[in-house]
Amino acid sequence: MTSKLRTPICDLLGIDVPIMQAGMGNVAYGRIAAAVSNAGGLGSIGGIDITPEEVEAEIELFRELSDRPLCVDLGFPANAPQGLSDVDVPELPGPLRQLKSELDEHGVEVVPTTDQAISVADNKKKLEIALDHGVEVIACALGTPSWVVEACHVKGAKVMSIVGQARHARSAIRNGTDVVIVQGTEGGGHTGDVGLITLLAEVLEFSTVPVVAAGGLVKGSQIAACLTMGAQGAWVGTRFLASQESGSEDVFKEAVVEAEYDSTLRSLLFDGLHVRMLRNRFTEVWEGHDDQLTPYPVQRVLTMPFKYAAMRANLKSHMSLPSGAGAGMINDLPGAAEILHRLTEETAEALRTAPKNVEFD
Repeated sequence: MTSKLRTPICDLLGIDVPIMQAGMGNVAYGRIAAAVSNAGGLGSIGGIDITPEEVEAEIELFRELSDRPLCVDLGFPANAPQGLSDVDVPELPGPLRQLKSELDEHGVEVVPTTDQAISVADNKKKLEIALDHGVEVIACALGTPSWVVEACHVKGAKVMSIVGQARHARSAIRNGTDVVIVQGTEGGGHTGDVGLITLLAEVLEFSTVPVVAAGGLVKGSQIAACLTMGAQGAWVGTRFLASQESGSEDVFKEAVVEAEYDSTLRSLLFDGLHVRMLRNRFTEVWEGHDDQLTPYPVQRVLTMPFKYAAMRANLKSHMSLPSGAGAGMINDLPGAAEILHRLTEETAEALRTAPKNVEFD
């Protein structure tokens, strides 16, 4: 029998359990989102990295597979250019020249990509597509502009804001967000430098909207700890990355399962913004060359062709592998629904069982 695990955010978002699958780029597509939503959580499509046409196709796939609520995760960084043509691209820095040489040795060609994550116009189009398709929830990464909130509310969609600092949470709340997702530095992908427990406690002191915890959460006991602090749910990424329905390459999933407790690092090398990822050759070539990093969005334009070239070749050593610090606790690749049920049961059990090493009156 499945345990019942509900918080007020379940009613707000129309879900059964307060566990949400993060909208990870190149991972979270319609199939995994449908599996999670059908199991009672909130499934998400990662719209940051893919084209508007691909966003629409994944939403349509989700609707074929599920009639449950859907979240689309989009990025709205304040310093994003209006279009890709606005970015002046310099010559390749030394680390990328080294990567290119190594990829050449493996017979892997580095070519331009369709990655559109940095364009304001592009993300506006993706938002319009999502809202026209009746998407119930929009997750805003890297900023929550008031115009995005207004557009969502006009269409009846809820807005969740992913933040890595308390001041960003305050800004999102002022701009009208419905939910704040506080992501600690343990999280994979774009992440701040404040630990989850500290950030969660800080934001809970002033938040007037529901708060969801994120960052390195791969076990129900972790989720239970956040709920006891006052969070109303959990935003889970890397645990769902390592699932059967995940859109990531099999070698990426293998890398997560193989990861140790200290296998991740957080740096600017991915796109000029801080990203947590698994250590491999892609990260190694940048060691000692921080002076050659370029600001966002130039760094992204430079590195994305290498990322996708290695992905096409399934070259795990040279792929960029965003991952949370909890990867070291993941050791299998179950289905997404099983992961959701497992997290639910583990959370409920942790909440039912009082710690045996604590006494209080």
